[in-house]
Amino acid sequence: GVVPELASREHLRALPMMVDRALDEARGPVELVAVTAGPGLIGALLVGVRFAAAFAWARRLPLVAVDHLEGHLVSPLLSLDGEAARPEPEPMLALVASGGHSSWYLMESDSRRRLGQTRDDAAGESFDKVAQVLGLGYPGGPAMDKLAREGDSQAVALPRPQLPDAPLDFSFSGLKSAAIRWVRTRGADELSTDGTVLRDFAASFEAAVVDQLLQPLPELARRHRPVALAASGGVAANTLLRRRLSDWGREHDLEVLLPAPALTTDNAVMIAAAGQAAHALGREDDPRRLDARAREAWQPPGMRRCESAASESR
Repeated sequence: GVVPELASREHLRALPMMVDRALDEARGPVELVAVTAGPGLIGALLVGVRFAAAFAWARRLPLVAVDHLEGHLVSPLLSLDGEAARPEPEPMLALVASGGHSSWYLMESDSRRRLGQTRDDAAGESFDKVAQVLGLGYPGGPAMDKLAREGDSQAVALPRPQLPDAPLDFSFSGLKSAAIRWVRTRGADELSTDGTVLRDFAASFEAAVVDQLLQPLPELARRHRPVALAASGGVAANTLLRRRLSDWGREHDLEVLLPAPALTTDNAVMIAAAGQAAHALGREDDPRRLDARAREAWQPPGMRRCESAASESR
């Protein structure tokens, strides 16, 4: 996976070149600087935050710190054809599923409320680690998705752990461990010589992950009566997840918003959109004082109120 020190060095090397390219291709002058300030790997965040702060300060441009998860949450509202972001339906249930995060949120105009989350591994991390054991490379999600399209999702029995004390949360560590044990008991020779076995396993594992992600949906919809559903993050590019979420929305007469596959993984467009929305509400950060924070509990100054269901009930 990602090695934090190497990621930080690559950010430092690539960021100036990417900014120069973006400025060359921009349709007009830069009016605002938006930067991811957390959560994430602290080294990579520091590179981006300090670069953005210096860029904004030197050019006397407004600077807005963006919560990385807020960027994912607004990504289903964006398009790749140059159109403005669409208005946000309210209320909307939104799933963020990536290599580092797996949570359900309730999106309303003045808040982002986390309703359920993974208790251990993220869904994307589970895809990546199982794919690594299979020798499929990193990231593992796309390779697993491709194999699963030709496999039997009922072929391999894998667990779907339930949490009696937290029915709206999910856990992927047990599923990941069971999948890795299954792979190791078969051995590389069996999996490499019989493509059917590998495809069936990929389909079975994919189905187990998607079952876990969607298990809280009926209860969340009953409680909050959304007008729309959304999914974002790298796992939102998964074919089965997109199909099942779309089918569920049609069955219950709910609009389903899914970002284009190119916008599911981390991207600058979603951060720009979140920064624009924050700035339009009068939010701005001081480049001399802005800092990065790695923890998910932290949110950049001025971002929309985001609280968990647990904190709300206290």
